[in-house]
Amino acid sequence: MPIPHRNVIKTQLVDLLSSKGPMKVKDVYTEFVSLWQLTNKEMAMKRHGRALFENEIRWARQELAGEGIIEKPDIAGRSIWKLKESSVIFAEEYDEGNFNNLTEGAAKKIVVNAYERNKEARKKCLAFYGYQCVVCNFDFEKTYGSVGKNCIHVHHLVEISSIGKKYIVDPIKDMVPVCPNCHFIIHQRKPAFSIDEVRAMLKSDKD
Repeated sequence: MPIPHRNVIKTQLVDLLSSKGPMKVKDVYTEFVSLWQLTNKEMAMKRHGRALFENEIRWARQELAGEGIIEKPDIAGRSIWKLKESSVIFAEEYDEGNFNNLTEGAAKKIVVNAYERNKEARKKCLAFYGYQCVVCNFDFEKTYGSVGKNCIHVHHLVEISSIGKKYIVDPIKDMVPVCPNCHFIIHQRKPAFSIDEVRAMLKSDKD
């Protein structure tokens, strides 16, 4: 099959590293050869002395590193590719299982949903919707002043489990700004509550 578009490769690479964790470069190539069902002829195609398919994967990795999704080589090492990690627990990652056997002060690294951490996607989403929660209209800056400027979560509307290999996130259709409280409630059910369902909860409580 032909080598996919760069954005598709980026999505596939994030999916691969999310499921398998840190990987050696050669193992990443092997996975993509199998995923794309490349023929010997396609694998032999070269550009600037390197296999064409390897070049495309490396460019995808470079763009993801620039977007803050994959660790840069000087941190992860040139032979290891891994998703960037965060010590912050976001609302979509709260799960009762996360707190079993945890002692006070215990450190825990949690990989944040890569779609919601994509800097460009978040930037485009907030440029369109602004920084007010679409559920309850909470505005951090209006409530806390300048310290709350640009503080908001971004919620990914598409269920991660339903995303196919060729999924490309649309920052306007697939993402919306929500406050941490509403984000927490949204993820209290699987599949997650819709924006309208959580809005209805607020309305019924006021009634």
